[in-house]
Amino acid sequence: MDKVEKVKKLSELFELVQYYYEYRDIPSKGNENFFSKVQDCCQALEIDFTEFKNEFKL
Repeated sequence: MDKVEKVKKLSELFELVQYYYEYRDIPSKGNENFFSKVQDCCQALEIDFTEFKNEFKL
């Protein structure tokens, strides 16, 4: 993954975390799986998913 793709994935991950903090008490709509999207971003950025969840209290 090149630098531009990493920045885009990081941006997506940042938006997901913001979304979580804003809407965590509201049930998700549709078939979206929030944590699978976060996990995909973490894998692309080579970040430990479990540690990321713990650090950001997701």
